[in-house]
Amino acid sequence: MKSMWNYFASILVIGLLAGCSNDTLTDDNSDGGLNGSKDAVYLNVSVQLPAGGVGARSNTNTPEDGDYGTSSGGTEVGKDYENNVNNILLVLASREDAYIAHGFVGGLSTENIGSKPVISTTATINKTKLASYYNAKRLSENEQKIHVYVFCNPTLGLIEKMDGLSYGDVAWRDEVCQVTESKSGPNSNVTVWSSNSFLMSNASMATKQIPAELDDWSKFASALKPFDLSGNNDGGINNDGVIPVERSVARFDFKDGSSLGGNTYDILTTVIDPTTDKPESSGMRVQLIRMALVNMSKEFYYLRRVSEDGLGNTVSICGVETANNYVVDTDADLKKENPLNYSVLREHFNYPLFDDDKQINDNTREKWDDYLINNVLGRTEDNDEGWKPTPEEGYHIWRYVTENTIPKDEVHQRNGISTGVVFKGKLLATVELEKKHEKLYKAINGVYKPVADGYTYKVEGDSKTYPILFMFQDKIYVGWNDEVVSAARQEGSGSPLYGAAKIDDEDGPHKLYQELVKAKGTSGEQEALAAFRKAATAAGFTLYQASNDGFSGVGYYFYYYYWNRHNDNGLPGTMGVMEFGVVRNNVYKLAVTEINRLGHPRITDNDPDPVDPEDPDEKGDVYLKVSVEVLPWVVRVNNIEF
Repeated sequence: MKSMWNYFASILVIGLLAGCSNDTLTDDNSDGGLNGSKDAVYLNVSVQLPAGGVGARSNTNTPEDGDYGTSSGGTEVGKDYENNVNNILLVLASREDAYIAHGFVGGLSTENIGSKPVISTTATINKTKLASYYNAKRLSENEQKIHVYVFCNPTLGLIEKMDGLSYGDVAWRDEVCQVTESKSGPNSNVTVWSSNSFLMSNASMATKQIPAELDDWSKFASALKPFDLSGNNDGGINNDGVIPVERSVARFDFKDGSSLGGNTYDILTTVIDPTTDKPESSGMRVQLIRMALVNMSKEFYYLRRVSEDGLGNTVSICGVETANNYVVDTDADLKKENPLNYSVLREHFNYPLFDDDKQINDNTREKWDDYLINNVLGRTEDNDEGWKPTPEEGYHIWRYVTENTIPKDEVHQRNGISTGVVFKGKLLATVELEKKHEKLYKAINGVYKPVADGYTYKVEGDSKTYPILFMFQDKIYVGWNDEVVSAARQEGSGSPLYGAAKIDDEDGPHKLYQELVKAKGTSGEQEALAAFRKAATAAGFTLYQASNDGFSGVGYYFYYYYWNRHNDNGLPGTMGVMEFGVVRNNVYKLAVTEINRLGHPRITDNDPDPVDPEDPDEKGDVYLKVSVEVLPWVVRVNNIEF
């Protein structure tokens, strides 16, 4: 084996094919099982998980002769409970993947966990299943070479599927695992990442040689002399070589990447300042308080496959992922449509980002898989696992995620179908902000005093009043009749702000704001607010309104959207091959390292550029920077910048 096998999450060394069946080929008066049966052949199975390698940054860097997809981020040794194998489903198939036989071995135990776990067992299979393949004739040299597939800790659905197969079935290799998970339940197949029972399957194709004659199996009718699918056998059959397996799911790790600590970041946006208009420290900070997983795929193939375009026409089962090909998704054909048929597609995702109307609101967010970041950072810490020369401290295992990939062309990588993480941030004020922008400082702290004709509102659970904050061309203004109008007049009628606000026009945001002020406290207030919002956002204003968070209290909240990066091409604003997606057996190590501006408003109607299912995953307007490193338990490290 090449040295690159060090990148595998796990390696299965198969001494022999294991299986069991109550079917018999001969009248041997067996005792009902296969033990002692003249029809039984004995097989030995060993599973070994190796140590990880070392890496740095995260893009797919599989060598030309590589036999498994690797990352420049390196590899990581799994936790004991991620490496354990309780049972194995073994499948024999022809070179064309026509089903021959299968066997199930249970009750396995893992030894020496923490260094190189080894699982060993001896099992039996009878010759009845094999007889159909031999068809009463001698196999040619080519027919002797078969495919061997291994599923560790298989789902009940997969076992039942294999039990119902007939000889020659080919469709089995396209079997799909469906994972359903929601906050309200019911859930299905979440056992694929159950502690000590992670689903695993072939990391690469295993081609082995079997005897030419059916009767030759009689030589291996003793547990003391099993047929070896991973070593030398009598008759010149040499099956030397291990069968590697990989976990069928990915893992997301997270750490506090802020330089200030406490998930708190200085915003780099320049605020309006009466004395200077330079890109200096704003005096504002953002604290990230919640994170949520969105768009987790419900389906994935039990056997990974790759192709040149990410579609299922010409695939390589258990093929090698390279920097130029694609891992094929079960929904590839739907994902290449333009525009997306989102009402159909969203049914293929757990925790969809949007509702049926392609909108995001409080009801939609309730269905996301959300967590307090403090709770995530209190989970199992995963620091030094060999993927860096020195320990990389602070990462915590967040959760496990299903595979979700997008086919060629790169423009198909869009928000409606990409797995992502949504971060909720709260606006904070520093002492420096009080000096630079006193009204903004007071608004954030709930002590703002509006001008006589200003519009303010109260938040449920709080007696304070709050103004609407406006952002226009990276400057923040408190109140329309307070700071927007005064700044527009100061900048003059030829300025972008003046033109957008339409201060002296009979229609537009300014006129509608005055109507909103008049409507305050009446039955027409919400209608007036909606009309003003529509006009203001159309003119390029972003509106921020305070709300109450059950954990962090009342304040100005907003959202940052991160689309999981798998293969970083190093070109900001330009999407590359498999740049965004989730691939099985990868660890994605996430850390928000920088925040450049306020996020998307909590209320979609307050956003001039709301997130849309058709939006590309990579745009020029960067809100935050995310560090991402990915390993097999390929690690990919993603530093996130907003």
